[in-house]
Amino acid sequence: MERICTQVVPHEEPDMKIAFSTTVCPGWTLDQAIDTASELGFLGLEMRSFLDPDHAMMCDPMRLDSKDVRDKFERAGVTAVSLATGVRFDKPIFPPVIGHVFVNEEEGVSEAKAFVEFADHAGINYVRVFGYQLPASEPHRWGIRRIGDRLQLASQTARNTDTRIVIENGGSFARATDLLELIETCPNQWLGVCYNINAAKLAGECPVEGIRLLKKYLDCVKLSDVDDEHNPVLLGQGVLPNRKVVAELDNMGFGGWIVYDYPKLWVVEDGRDPRAVLQHASDTLYAWMQADEEVCESDAASCGCATA
Repeated sequence: MERICTQVVPHEEPDMKIAFSTTVCPGWTLDQAIDTASELGFLGLEMRSFLDPDHAMMCDPMRLDSKDVRDKFERAGVTAVSLATGVRFDKPIFPPVIGHVFVNEEEGVSEAKAFVEFADHAGINYVRVFGYQLPASEPHRWGIRRIGDRLQLASQTARNTDTRIVIENGGSFARATDLLELIETCPNQWLGVCYNINAAKLAGECPVEGIRLLKKYLDCVKLSDVDDEHNPVLLGQGVLPNRKVVAELDNMGFGGWIVYDYPKLWVVEDGRDPRAVLQHASDTLYAWMQADEEVCESDAASCGCATA
């Protein structure tokens, strides 16, 4: 289907790159998702993925051979940004002493390893994981150490691969300050951050301050939008500060991925067509980025820094 553009897409690739999550299109095949990304100006794709085939969506790459997945993306000229998994590392050890005998102290690590191996073979840049929830009955430092140790082991499974682990904020680590505390227990070159502004806002954090705090760890920033009652709406039509976040990312010189997330996987009966949702998001994001670029050029000219 020929695309009718309402927004001019820049010929030169911007520093920030846009992708969308397949949570918007759970009924599509992977080919449909990749083709739509290419047609609508998205440079990459984040793929929600499950190890359990009973839970896999039609577009879950884990349903396919890794070489076939790599070939599909290469033919389309679209980047396989991320396998967005539900892997988490928070299972407590109980009872505290003897529980070490019965509980796998590396909970979540083997699952992360399986995703990393597939991602590396399929040419996928990142594997998304979570820290998740600290039990109220456990001393804070114990929980941080347990989850941090597992996250360290999981990220080391990406050694000698072209894939990195990115941890997304959520649960007890929804705010940048909490996530930073965790990742600084296990800093390494195979670990980065995917910052979800909706999760941060729900936790009472200003997302603009959050991306500033996590700047040196940021690989991906996830945008979505909701109304006052937290129902999903089109990008830019809700209450989340997406526009301010994009402007600040541009100001920071962010060169990573902006991933648009619309939760049709979880909110099935909303009546919105996935392609129309994505068309609007692409046009909106490119308009914002173009406007920021023009502001920067204007500021440079006004202070005598413009280049010929």
